[in-house]
Amino acid sequence: MLKTDYIINESQHLSDIMDQIGTNTIFSKKLPGIGVTSMEINSSRHSLLVEPNVPVIQGKSKKHESLFGVYEGVTIKNIKDYLQGSHSYDKIMVTPESFSKVMKACNQLGINPYTHFFCLFDEAHLMVKDVDYREDMVLPLDDFFRFEDKALATATPIELSDPRFKKFDFKTVNIHPNYDFRQPVTLVSTNNTYQSIKRYIDEHSGQICFFINLTEYTISLIRQLGIEDESAAFCSPKSQIKLKHEYEFKCAYDTWTAKRMKRYNFFTGRFFNAFDLDEEIKPDVVMLTDLYQSEYTILDVNTDCVQIAGRFRNGLSSLTHIYTTASELPVVTKEQATAQLRERENVFNIISTHYMSASSEVERNAFGEAKRSLPFYKMLNADESKNYFIMDNWINDALVKASYHDPDHIIELYYRSEMFRPTCTGYEYPYEAFERFKLQHPKMTLKKKRQKMVMILSHLGEELNAGDLEIIAEMREIDSLIVEAYELLGEEKIEQLQYSSRAMKEAIILKKQTSNTVIQLIKNSFPIGNKYTCTQIETEITRIFNLCNIHPDKKIRGETITRYFHTVPCKIGKKRNRGYSLLDFKI
Repeated sequence: MLKTDYIINESQHLSDIMDQIGTNTIFSKKLPGIGVTSMEINSSRHSLLVEPNVPVIQGKSKKHESLFGVYEGVTIKNIKDYLQGSHSYDKIMVTPESFSKVMKACNQLGINPYTHFFCLFDEAHLMVKDVDYREDMVLPLDDFFRFEDKALATATPIELSDPRFKKFDFKTVNIHPNYDFRQPVTLVSTNNTYQSIKRYIDEHSGQICFFINLTEYTISLIRQLGIEDESAAFCSPKSQIKLKHEYEFKCAYDTWTAKRMKRYNFFTGRFFNAFDLDEEIKPDVVMLTDLYQSEYTILDVNTDCVQIAGRFRNGLSSLTHIYTTASELPVVTKEQATAQLRERENVFNIISTHYMSASSEVERNAFGEAKRSLPFYKMLNADESKNYFIMDNWINDALVKASYHDPDHIIELYYRSEMFRPTCTGYEYPYEAFERFKLQHPKMTLKKKRQKMVMILSHLGEELNAGDLEIIAEMREIDSLIVEAYELLGEEKIEQLQYSSRAMKEAIILKKQTSNTVIQLIKNSFPIGNKYTCTQIETEITRIFNLCNIHPDKKIRGETITRYFHTVPCKIGKKRNRGYSLLDFKI
């Protein structure tokens, strides 16, 4: 019987407590850096290791002569040459995007990869974390389940719902350290990340590593702090090009080496899991989440923060998480998020039924367009089967965003984590330039308030300094719509729209032009809880369709509203006009 729990002592590696990784296992190692991939590379069998990040493959290939790395730029011929070379065991480490090249090379050489290799999918949590912007991330999994011997490994497991794990009777193997391995971390809740970082730099004289998942924010901080000559940025190849050519920042790299490090070092999301700093230096490490700038800066305490802390194999001097929160973020439980996803699936199934039973080609095309515009459609594979990893990603994202509703949620997550021993503090900074407006704005009408805010925004320079960013951040708290309208539409257009919320929202939706523009416009025009006559519905939906250059074959009628909302028929006004009361969104 497969043993599912192992004890590991301090300074031990995985190879000290087991011979090899068992098949059909999900390897939950808890601690980064205990040698899972190294043990497999050194094992007495042919190994195919799927590794999500190129820097890891490059780093491991340098350490292990027998290991052949496959990623963008490595050809099928290169792989065939390696497989035909002289070595005891074939050891290939490949990105998900290049996995198919290995399969093709094996096929051309007459090798059955499913019996030849033990397949290990490393950093398995990234299948869920990254699938929303790396669509090829989970493509190898259909092949993965065909391997006779296979396993997943991660230090930060996320529950996987794909039924194939049950079908193949996967077991979770847990590694339990028998010592206190928790990393001390200082949690800094703030309303001004710039001032908090400036204060941090003033208080720390050693080498600092910042982890920020937004390239533009990184270069903005570097220049605001005046530390460009002392800074280096480690990012994706595309971001490296952008920093060097668009921002003229010379010290931008897509691979990490110790020689490239400076006093201040900035790492984007590519490097959260993607390198091992095994030099003697022990830097101070700062993780940054700034919701005033972008939701892209959100760090998942249970995955991102654990992985970041695990990059430093010889330890670090200190670990700090500076973060903002946003009370407007909805607080949801896993059960609630799952229920929301199920409701989206139900709506999709209803439209799919109509699509399949359409009585004409025109009707079928209309339902097909409606089906493809639904949120759940994005969670399907090309054959419209469920992509469980995208579904898991949606639920995980909802929970992570909810954790930044207030500092208490973040603090609770850190205390519940096995990885951290938190200390909590907070810095609040006044915005002197904005104080007068804050005192006045509760007494102003909505239009007067928005006119004042637009005037202030129009006086900010093109190159925003720290003070400007502070003002914009607080404006977003007061009225996020007017700030977004100013950024996307401009002052003149806002004046034309008379500062109307509905009119500005409509203009913003049309400006962004997403796949569900029509649905957004209809939701904007028909607030939930109101009643509308059939005439009002026909007129407004016709206007929206004309805006989007949509000309349906069937006439728009009052009952058209039932495609988008849960409704109750009703009579409206003294003339008892037929209409509908809107209860909730359908899609």
